[in-house]
Amino acid sequence: MVFKDNSMEGKERLKKAAAKWLLQACILVEGQAVLLAPVATSRLKQSIDYIVDDDELVGYVGTNVDYAIYVEFGTGEFAENGNGRKGGWMYIDPSGEWFFTWGIEPQPYLRPAFRQTKGQIEALAKSIFGEV
Repeated sequence: MVFKDNSMEGKERLKKAAAKWLLQACILVEGQAVLLAPVATSRLKQSIDYIVDDDELVGYVGTNVDYAIYVEFGTGEFAENGNGRKGGWMYIDPSGEWFFTWGIEPQPYLRPAFRQTKGQIEALAKSIFGEV
């Protein structure tokens, strides 16, 4: 009996399964994040997207909206873990009007989206990798 090395084929099948799993997992998290995102102008909600890097086998779900981090973690007196600016501050809005604020409370949507879909993501992994 001659030994046949199938390791390259096995690695390729695992890589394809991982890419498929990452894509489906990102779609699940993105969909839940869109449902959970707070809406003022809908800019944040509409900007949530995902990227899967098949070469690195990494998936990302997020947004490029500059204020998204402040929505997720809060600001000022209300910032998560007490990490915000204390004492309030003044700012000027685009119309030229001045405002005073203590900050905004966190309205997490990305982390809860992952937590709420974690069971489905794990089930996907079992299903997809079980086929390999």
